[in-house]
Amino acid sequence: MYLPSDGAPDAKRIHEELNKLTLKDINATVNITFLSNDAYNLMLSSGEKFDLIFAANYMNYADNARRGAFKEITPELLNTYAPLSAKESKDKLAGGYVNGKMYALPTLSASFNYSTYVVRGDLMKKYNVPDIKSIDDFGVYLDAVAKNEKNMIPFNIGKNDAWMLCSLYFGNYNLMAPGLPNCTSPIAIQKDDPALKLQYTFDFPETEQFLKKMKQWKDNGYWSKNALSNTVGLNDSFKNGKNAAVLASIPGANNVYNEVSKSHPEWDVRIYPAFTQGSIDRYSYMAGGMALGAKSEHPERALMLLDLLRYNEAYNMLTQYGIEGTHYTLNDKGDIVFPADSKYPPNAAGTWGWTNETYTKVFDGSFPNYAALTEDAKKRYQPNPLVDFTIDAKEISDITTNLSNLFAQYAAPMYMGFIDDVDTGIQEYKDKIKQAGVDKYMETAQAQIKAYLNTK
Repeated sequence: MYLPSDGAPDAKRIHEELNKLTLKDINATVNITFLSNDAYNLMLSSGEKFDLIFAANYMNYADNARRGAFKEITPELLNTYAPLSAKESKDKLAGGYVNGKMYALPTLSASFNYSTYVVRGDLMKKYNVPDIKSIDDFGVYLDAVAKNEKNMIPFNIGKNDAWMLCSLYFGNYNLMAPGLPNCTSPIAIQKDDPALKLQYTFDFPETEQFLKKMKQWKDNGYWSKNALSNTVGLNDSFKNGKNAAVLASIPGANNVYNEVSKSHPEWDVRIYPAFTQGSIDRYSYMAGGMALGAKSEHPERALMLLDLLRYNEAYNMLTQYGIEGTHYTLNDKGDIVFPADSKYPPNAAGTWGWTNETYTKVFDGSFPNYAALTEDAKKRYQPNPLVDFTIDAKEISDITTNLSNLFAQYAAPMYMGFIDDVDTGIQEYKDKIKQAGVDKYMETAQAQIKAYLNTK
């Protein structure tokens, strides 16, 4: 089994404990190796023999499946060797299908596309900043920091963080991109449009308004003039006291809160919803999953193992959290408690491919409004009919590559405010993507969306 991760100090110990279980239950052992992203891509392109590998839509799962990197999980294989997975709801399995065939078992945990602001309450109190209820309120907080904390960058984004700003835009203006809530797309759909008609992202008047706001934020010093070359992550900068805010998912915000509240309780870290209006998406269950290698010699045992990892509490808890009493304990409320020097910290060992919300624990010491924000996401959630849709770029691969490059070259700097004139910049970007074939891209996507919905 190959997992994309740097691993954890006690990962080998956990794998040894896992093999004691598998040898007894399915007469097999599993050898788990961690891979970097580059090694992962090389592995799939080289045609190397393996049995199991992590797969996800954001790691080009569908394209890799179409290229023959994975073995088909036929109904016969699934029913015989992974009977619990075979009985799973169609909704949770849908993301594993590519062109009508299953190549992976998606994770069993829903993840909402719901961002939060992580900010310092001590600074809010110090400069009399009101609670953050909108993106403009967030700007008021950043402005107070910019004007008063000269040794701090309010929102220290870096060269790869333009997506954070455009996700703020998409999340607050009820937009989605086909197949993923991916704001870097040159085409988008308004969620409340029953026809799901694609439009050009930069044709929306709201896009122009947002880009002008971001230019103002940049000019006001809310992030560094060197942001386009900055390689320091927001989280690290925040923990080091150099940055006053983080944009994160609810679980991501909780991780930051847990760590910073222990090291700097005086900061009074607070969490506010960043998507304050409109409906909430969830990501496809194929935001994580496990696929069989195309040349696997043990697909039967691999599926038997996956069924155990996904549905057996002992297997799931061991691999997700480690050994109870050593790597974690459970308090009276059933919340999970980790030692300060944990050698198997959560989310560190690449086990995202078989998470199961039935066994997922709330961390002890979660931020005070954790449950309230989670409930808000659930209440505002509206099913996205395109959540498992992926564009087959086989016939337009050159266009897709060019559009991605043009976003990085032209759109990303605009989202980060690095533009002298927004109107001129928008027109230049629109001209460039038109030359690159965006019309053909949208025409292809719209036709594939229609075909996809006809199968539902």
